[in-house]
Amino acid sequence: MDIVGGKRLKKIAIIICLIIFIFYSYSYEKIVSWDNEEKNADEVLFDGTDFILNKNKKIDLTSISYIIFNLQEDKEKPIESILEDVDAEELLKRASIMEKKYPDSSLIVLYDDGIQKLNKDGTRFTRSRYSVKIMNQKELSYSMLSFYYSKGKYESKIIMARSISLDGEISYLKESDIAYTKPKQGLSFFSGRKNEVIIKATIPDVKVGSIVDFEWETVEASPEDENQFYPKWFFGGDSPVFESKVKYIVPNEKEFYWVAKNFSPFKSAPEIVEKEGYKIYSFERGECPPFIGEPYSPPMRELIPIVFGSLSPDQTYLSNWLSKFMKERMIPNDLMEIAVYQVLEDANAKTEEQMVAALYRFVQEYIHYRSIKTSLSSGFSGHPAAETFENRYGDCIDKSILFSTLLNILDIEAYPVIIATNDNPRPLYNEIGIIAGNHAITEIHLKENEKKIIYLDSTSSTYRYPVFRDDDQGVPAWNPILNTVREIQTLDSILNTQKFNKQIVLFPDGNGEVNSYSEYFGDWEAGIRGYFISVKKEEIKSLLNSIVAREYPGSILKEYNFKDPTDYSDNFFLSLSYKALLIAKKTSDFLIMNIPVNYDFGYVTLEKRKHPLVFPTTGGKKNKISIILPDGYKIKGLPESVNIKNKYFSYVGTYSLKDKNIIFEDHFERTGCRIPVEDYEEYREEILKVDYFIRIPLIFEKE
Repeated sequence: MDIVGGKRLKKIAIIICLIIFIFYSYSYEKIVSWDNEEKNADEVLFDGTDFILNKNKKIDLTSISYIIFNLQEDKEKPIESILEDVDAEELLKRASIMEKKYPDSSLIVLYDDGIQKLNKDGTRFTRSRYSVKIMNQKELSYSMLSFYYSKGKYESKIIMARSISLDGEISYLKESDIAYTKPKQGLSFFSGRKNEVIIKATIPDVKVGSIVDFEWETVEASPEDENQFYPKWFFGGDSPVFESKVKYIVPNEKEFYWVAKNFSPFKSAPEIVEKEGYKIYSFERGECPPFIGEPYSPPMRELIPIVFGSLSPDQTYLSNWLSKFMKERMIPNDLMEIAVYQVLEDANAKTEEQMVAALYRFVQEYIHYRSIKTSLSSGFSGHPAAETFENRYGDCIDKSILFSTLLNILDIEAYPVIIATNDNPRPLYNEIGIIAGNHAITEIHLKENEKKIIYLDSTSSTYRYPVFRDDDQGVPAWNPILNTVREIQTLDSILNTQKFNKQIVLFPDGNGEVNSYSEYFGDWEAGIRGYFISVKKEEIKSLLNSIVAREYPGSILKEYNFKDPTDYSDNFFLSLSYKALLIAKKTSDFLIMNIPVNYDFGYVTLEKRKHPLVFPTTGGKKNKISIILPDGYKIKGLPESVNIKNKYFSYVGTYSLKDKNIIFEDHFERTGCRIPVEDYEEYREEILKVDYFIRIPLIFEKE
C-alpha cells in the first residue's frame, strides 16, 4: 500500500469515528498532526469539518494524524489530575542546552514533576512525569518501565509513555504493549500479599540519543493510619537535572510540616495556595548539576536537594502509635522464661553484663533471619515475641522485640529502637515527625557499670558482646516506647583493633620463614568467624595457603592453628607457619626488604574534597614484627620513629635493634569518624606521613 493511500484511509476512519461527536466538547491531552506537530488546548470542539481549539482556533480534519483523549468519569475533575505539560519541542530544546553543559553525562534529566496528595478520606494520590535523554548505551534500561500494583491497596497506572528521536519523531507506548506479571518472592522475604502485580512495559523505538518521556499515577486506597503522610522529593542525583518540581497537597484542616535540605542557591520555601479545600505546597528547583561521589563520602541522598513533609512536627504522635504495637508484642510466656534461666545457667552468667552477653549470643544463634510482613505496623513493630521464639525465625525488628522481652524477664530495661544504618541518609527524627529507618536493634539501660545505655544488634550471628555491627554506629536511634531519640556512639577503637605479631627468620638468599599470630576484634572478628563457619573443614588448608601466598607469592604453608569459630568465650585467633620466598631482594652484598605492614589509605588519593570523609566506626591496628638477620649481615640504619596525634587519629611507629634482631612496632588508632572538608588536607598530609614511614625499605649489608 502506498503512503498516500494509507493516509487517506486513516483520515476516512477518523471521520467515521468522529461523526457521532459533532458539536460535543472533550478534555484531551494532545492533537498530533501527520508531521508530529502537537497542539494543546483546554477544550476541543468538532463541527464536522474542523476541530476548534479553545473556541477560536480551527484545525482541518485532514491534517490530523491522531488524538489522545483524556476521558474522565462523570465527576468533578480533581485538582491533582493534570501536571504541567512540556511538549516535545521544548524537551528537545532543553536537551540541546544540557548536552553542551554536561557532555560526559550518560543521562540528562529534562523534566521531573510530581504531585503527592493526601485526600480528605485518607487515601493517597501521586502523579509523576519523568523525561530524560539517553546519552549512553548503559542507560537504555530507562525505556523499560516497571510499577507495583495491588488491587484496592496500591494501584498504579501508566498515563503516557513515549520516545522522541533526535529529529522529533514520536513513538507512543500502546496499551497492548503493557504486561502484568506476578512478583517473585524468596524465602528470606515474603509479604503475604496475593493480589500483587508488576506492571511492565517497554517504550518503543528507544536508542542512544532518544528522549524517554513517561507519566504515571498511583492511588493508595487503604492506608493503615490516616494521620501519617510522609511525602519526599529529590531534586537532583548523579545525573544533571534541567528542572524539578513537586506539589504536596493536604486538606486545609491538616497541619503540614516540611524540611528542605541543600537548596542553595535556590529558595527552599514553597509557594502555598488554597484550592477546593486543600493547601498546595509547591517546591521548585532549577538546574541541578550531577552529584559526583567521592571515596568514603556520605550517602548521595544526604547531600542532594530534597524536601521531606509530614503531618507531625516531631516523633510524639508516631511514638504513641508505634509503641502500642511494640508493647503488645513484648509479652513473655513460660517457655521463654525457662529458656532465659537455662541460658544463664549454661553461661554461668552472674552479673548484669554477663546476662546481657549470654542472651545476646542466644538470640543471634537461636533465631534465624527471615522476614514476613503484611502491613506498616508489623513492618516496624514486628511479630509477638512468643511467636518469634516458637518459630525460631524473624527479621531485625522481630529479633529486637524478642531480645528486649527476654532481657525484661530479668528486670533489665531494654527496648527495640528504629535506626537507619549509616550507609543511608540520616533520618530527620529531630527536625520533623517521620517514619524512617531500615533496621531495628536493641537499646539497653544498664543499672550496673555507671548506668550507661548500650546498643546491641542481634540480627547478625557472629558478634561477641559488647560489639555490634559497624553500620549501626554513629546514627540516631528512635525509641518509640520512651519517645526519645539518642545518638548511638561509635565503639571504643580498642574493641575494633586487630593485632598482628610476626617473627621472620631471614636467609642470605632473601627467602625466609615466617611465624605469625593474629588476633581479631569487632567487625573483623565477626566477619572472619562467619567465613570460617561457612567453609568446609577440608577447604581450610586451601584457604590458608591462599592467605600466605598473598603475603609472599610462592609461600608454602607448614603449620596452622585457629580458634574454633563457634567458641565465643574469647576473641578469634589464627596462627600460621610458612616458608616464604623473596622476603628480601638480594643485590650484590645487600638485602633490601620492605616491612610487611599494610594500611588501606586509598581514600586519601584526592588532594581536595567537596564532601566530608566518613567512616562507619572507629578502628585500629597493632603490628609487632621481629626480623632475625642472617649471619654476617647488619642493618645500615634504622628509620627514625614517628609519633602523630590529632583529633581524628593517632599513630606511633618505632624500630629498635636487639642482639642483631630488628623489631618493628606500630599502633594506628582512628578515633574520629567524620573529617569535614576544611580539615581534610591536614588529615591527608598526616596520613601520608604514616604511609611514607611504613614504605621505607630496610637495607642489610654484609659485615
